[in-house]
Amino acid sequence: MVNIGSAAQAVKLELMHARQGMEYYAKLVENLEGVLETLTTIDSPSTSGQTKSRATKTAKTSGRTTNKAKASTTKSTRQSKLPTTGRDFWPTLLTDTPQPASEIFKAAVTALGIKPSAEDRKKLTQRMSNALSVMSKNGEINAEGKHRERLYSKKTVVH
Repeated sequence: MVNIGSAAQAVKLELMHARQGMEYYAKLVENLEGVLETLTTIDSPSTSGQTKSRATKTAKTSGRTTNKAKASTTKSTRQSKLPTTGRDFWPTLLTDTPQPASEIFKAAVTALGIKPSAEDRKKLTQRMSNALSVMSKNGEINAEGKHRERLYSKKTVVH
């Protein structure tokens, strides 16, 4: 009787651990889909179709996403009223004076004319971070400093 009780307790703990893992991966899928969406909006139209089809094919063949994960990501994307922020949006927010990402975020919210929810703030921050990172790596904008102290500005054209 003692062995059955301890076995049942072990199964309960394992089940709890598995549920926590499912929640973790559902959130991971949601975050990765947000990053993919951001990268797709930043990328040019000619390659974004390839990225979407490749991601769709991977999601279909993996079979690892649970219905709960799919439902939570679909639900959150439906509720979001966040306007699209394409490749041309972010450079318009930059000035000649270097500024932190927080100032660019404030300018984005003002430019979009919205009052974002917590989820929308998170999504907009992800979009901004990815856009600034890609543009600075491509040399389209100036980025100076490291990590949270990084400052962004327009690329100055010298004649």
